[in-house]
Amino acid sequence: MRRRFAPARLACLFLAVSGIPAFATDNPVAPFDFSTPRERAMGGRHVALADDSSVLLTNPAGLADVPKSFTVADLGIRMIGPVFDIADLVAGGNLTTSSLTDFLAKNDYKLYAGFDLSGPLALGYTGGGMGFGLFNKTKLIVNVASATAIHVTTGEDLLLSGGYARRFDLGKGHELDAGFAAKGFVRGEILSSMGIIEAVDLASNPADALSDPFTLTTGVGLDAGLRWAWRQLAAGLVCRDLFSPAIATKYASASDFFSSAPGVSSYVALPRSLDVGVAWTPALGRLGEVMDSLVFALDYKDILDLFALAPRNPILNASFGAEARVLNIVTLRAGVADALLAAGAGLDLHVFTLNLSVFGTELGLEPGERPCYNLLLDFDFKY
Repeated sequence: MRRRFAPARLACLFLAVSGIPAFATDNPVAPFDFSTPRERAMGGRHVALADDSSVLLTNPAGLADVPKSFTVADLGIRMIGPVFDIADLVAGGNLTTSSLTDFLAKNDYKLYAGFDLSGPLALGYTGGGMGFGLFNKTKLIVNVASATAIHVTTGEDLLLSGGYARRFDLGKGHELDAGFAAKGFVRGEILSSMGIIEAVDLASNPADALSDPFTLTTGVGLDAGLRWAWRQLAAGLVCRDLFSPAIATKYASASDFFSSAPGVSSYVALPRSLDVGVAWTPALGRLGEVMDSLVFALDYKDILDLFALAPRNPILNASFGAEARVLNIVTLRAGVADALLAAGAGLDLHVFTLNLSVFGTELGLEPGERPCYNLLLDFDFKY
């Protein structure tokens, strides 16, 4: 009898700890995002799913149920906004103050574009209720707010995570999994702010970015989650960055960092995120002759944002996703996140899996305020 009450007490403790004010800081750090193409095509992370190794970063409670797998490499290329138009402008040798002004004018001087490269460093293992992973990402983001406010961010993220989960048998087919993941992270960023003339000069001489301010962020963190399952139904609750303090050291320039010049350090933290979701894997019946699996997932992300001083429209945090696997080779996906559609497909070639996803992200606080569209192509070597 005592063991049967343990899961209820565990859930109450989890919710109580999630409600404790986060690590005090005036400078929250942007969360580390290593979302997979599958997640992006299905409307983002779904905390009730526990069928691949992504649970290590999505909901560590899923480690109690996820199949055994080993990841040796993963190369993902994400293009954000009108990347090809910008590339043509730069590669064509036509980048001048006048041509850049015309290009920005066509976009109402509001532009968000860039790319990031995930991997190829991606080592990981899941199985037996445990998991670990090492991931990296390189990014370049151009954020234009006006003709005189052009911000360019160049950075590198490195994340090491390891987790454990335990299953509680509630009887009558009901199961409750509880898990946690500890992590360490490093981020280096060059932040450049300029006008149109300086942007043209930077595109011609990228090495000039080494004279711009550089920030090195290092820290540790803790994720905790719960997952309940019964027959074809599952529900999940996770608090990411339950406690993730960090130290940010700012240098006058990237050159100062590489020359070991002193910087100014301050305490910061990754923002806490509380997500909840449900998933349904229906019985296929006759569809099982051509379809291997079918899953639907519905989530609400970042519940704590509802209590922020400037919250997003609540509909932006709701997401829905569906996935169907056919003939053990092709996987089709679709979803909604940030009130924008997403879609994608996967092709299992045995040696590696090729995934493609197209999705939107909302940069504003209201639906349709500042949408941005993304294309993600990924080569996943997972066995």
